[in-house]
Amino acid sequence: MNNSFKISNYFLAIVLALSFASCKEHTLISSHLINGTDTLHFKSDTLYTCTTHTFYEDDNYTSINLSGIPIYQGIGSLRDSFFGTTISATNFQISNPLPGNVLDTSYHIDSIYLILPYSEVTYGDTSASSPDQSFQVFYLDDTLDYYTPYYSYTHKSVNLNYPLSQPFSVKINHLGDSSYIFGANRMPSLHVKLDAQNTMRFLNAAMNKSVSTLTTDPAATFISQFKGICVRPTDYRNVAKAIPYFRLDPIGTDAFSQAGIVVFYRNPTAGQDSTTTMVFAYNQGGCANFNSITKSYARYPVNNLFNSVQANDSVVALNNMPGACIDMKIGGINHIAGDTNFLTSHVINQAMLQISVINESGYQNPDQIYPVGIGNGTYPSGITNGLPYIVQDRLPETSLTPYYILDGYPHNITYDGSKVIKTYNFGIPREVISSIVAKNDTLHFHIHGTQIVYGAYQMIAAGGNYSDKRYRAKLIVVHSSLK
Repeated sequence: MNNSFKISNYFLAIVLALSFASCKEHTLISSHLINGTDTLHFKSDTLYTCTTHTFYEDDNYTSINLSGIPIYQGIGSLRDSFFGTTISATNFQISNPLPGNVLDTSYHIDSIYLILPYSEVTYGDTSASSPDQSFQVFYLDDTLDYYTPYYSYTHKSVNLNYPLSQPFSVKINHLGDSSYIFGANRMPSLHVKLDAQNTMRFLNAAMNKSVSTLTTDPAATFISQFKGICVRPTDYRNVAKAIPYFRLDPIGTDAFSQAGIVVFYRNPTAGQDSTTTMVFAYNQGGCANFNSITKSYARYPVNNLFNSVQANDSVVALNNMPGACIDMKIGGINHIAGDTNFLTSHVINQAMLQISVINESGYQNPDQIYPVGIGNGTYPSGITNGLPYIVQDRLPETSLTPYYILDGYPHNITYDGSKVIKTYNFGIPREVISSIVAKNDTLHFHIHGTQIVYGAYQMIAAGGNYSDKRYRAKLIVVHSSLK
């Protein structure tokens, strides 16, 4: 996928995820719309020529770092009976708070803590019965580069000889509680006591290099010398039930509301008996990060969808990437028009894709999903066959206003006055009009989850061949004509 396309969609999907409320109540568009005048006629076309399949997508950055956008990093493991297992670890750099400074060998180190503020987001089981998970902190042996994109499948080796912490237990259902640290209640976070000797081995080496390298920026030199931190599940073979997400970007200004290492020390030679802190925080302006995510699904039902050879699947599935995504083709667009002068005598009042959830017995459904257009070589003009493009209803990219039509949030759709079904709706009138103008008969989309919470959430939905037509993935077009 084109990198600039991915970055722009990532940014806008994240901003949107923070800007709108989720569930709303709607009713189905009636096929018997009647207008009060004798000059305007409405017709509702529901196209059932919607072909759907499920595919696996992991071609997504997990290292995007944009000012003002939360940086969520998952740490943990989860087993889902349908989607398989997910294991997540965070990898990130820290910065020197006082470029050029070192901790003198005469200083007494009281303790060192890793702080990761909790995001209030957990994918999976957060009940009291959910078992504790075991995590461990390591120093990265591989370098990270701020300007290099990293993916969920990126691998960086860790230093096993000098672990920064021992394995420690995490109570998932208590992560949202405030933390009592050094005589005060602090923001909810993951706070881990680090091995002082091993941690200072790497911190001192980086600080010494930043002092001696006078021809470069000392802060940047420290970041390049201290390669990074990895926080991961202790044993990848022991898969648990939840993945909590933590924030790398600062939530507050104190040492306990930003990701990084806090060193508590005293300077006896200067007569300082009280403890002083030095905070080596994640710096969004210069520190790299990425979320490594491993998914295993070969022995789980979702794999049957990935490998389906059906012409049109009845069931489809979706995760936030990396994970399951939906491939959708909608044929017969030109039959809406009927004649070449359709748009001179008709108005497209509404064009809406609907994807309906058919199984909510698992973990959380996505907060939002969104469509990416896939070119067929002739439509849109200039887009190579198989390459992605931004749908017309998302433009202009610089504005969020188009999402009031494009939508992508879950809605409760009421059938027959009682039956309620959760659907995800996409308003695409401009895309349909553009297709008609180009005499293009088939629209092709990839449906993704948003990328703000990597690899999270899941949805099992009705495909284009689902037995109950009310649930089927479909395009509903309402248009009017003048006599």
